[in-house]
Amino acid sequence: MIYFLCMENELRKRPIDIICSVLVFLVTPFFFISISALIPCAFRPFYYISVDTLNIPEESGYEREVCIEAYDDVMNFIWEGAEFKTGQLKWTEEEKGHFEDCKPLFFLQLGLAISCGTYLLVYLILRKTKVLRPARFRDVSSIAYGGIATLVFVGIVGLMALVDFERLFVIFHMIAFPGKDNWTFSPTSEEVINILPERFFLACAVFIIGLTIILSSIAVGVGFGLRTKRFKKLKEQEANNELV
Repeated sequence: MIYFLCMENELRKRPIDIICSVLVFLVTPFFFISISALIPCAFRPFYYISVDTLNIPEESGYEREVCIEAYDDVMNFIWEGAEFKTGQLKWTEEEKGHFEDCKPLFFLQLGLAISCGTYLLVYLILRKTKVLRPARFRDVSSIAYGGIATLVFVGIVGLMALVDFERLFVIFHMIAFPGKDNWTFSPTSEEVINILPERFFLACAVFIIGLTIILSSIAVGVGFGLRTKRFKKLKEQEANNELV
């Protein structure tokens, strides 16, 4: 009986409710991943902490201040359009070209995080004010299903990283920078690679995957938790009706 009550509610949904809910399902993974990736790319203290935890000065042979100065210069170039430089470290035009290629990707992450986050916020507000009605599948919200899709995707990527992170790193660059090979740096002429070792990018990947899993799990947990709450409420209503 409870199942049929839920199905009856689903049949009442308008086309606009269904369309908006499908968009939520599609937008949710992009939001979770982009917001998680944006933190290592835009939040500079992430690198400052990594400098110490990964022992980058000891491994690279540069003082901590030299590492941070070079990193800040590169970030200023990407985010603020400043003149390209790498502090006291040597660089080449090819290296500059690669960071120029990185700019659209960084701003794409920012754009996705803002646009997807704005859509989800507006959707939740319209749901709260009952302008829209959630079109649930099996009485589970589309955000929860979006969280499940995200978990599947990051699970696959995480497994690939565990098996062969170096290979995954190469594949990412081949997809992100098709036809380019300026992302392979020489440690002697393009010294910034010495302060951005592979284990730093591994730390970024672990952080991104970890935060994405946390956000997705919250979405899934809340979605199924509310489903259980609704079922319990319907069951209580059904029991009360039987008493009457």
